[in-house]
Amino acid sequence: MRNRIIVIGLVAFLAFALGSRASRPEIKNRESVRHQLVRIWNDPKERKRRRKAAEKTAKKVRRALERARS
Repeated sequence: MRNRIIVIGLVAFLAFALGSRASRPEIKNRESVRHQLVRIWNDPKERKRRRKAAEKTAKKVRRALERARS
């Protein structure tokens, strides 16, 4: 029973460690900060994330304006 708990704990720790590493942006050594920002800005996933955030914010602003006018 004790061995089973240790194995489950080890698997959970490895899953957490690998999952937390997967979400980090990959930064190459000796790459300037400006170049990193340009690379991240042009990344298709980041463009999609920015577009969705802008749409969500615009929707909230429209709702707030409608409530203020009422």
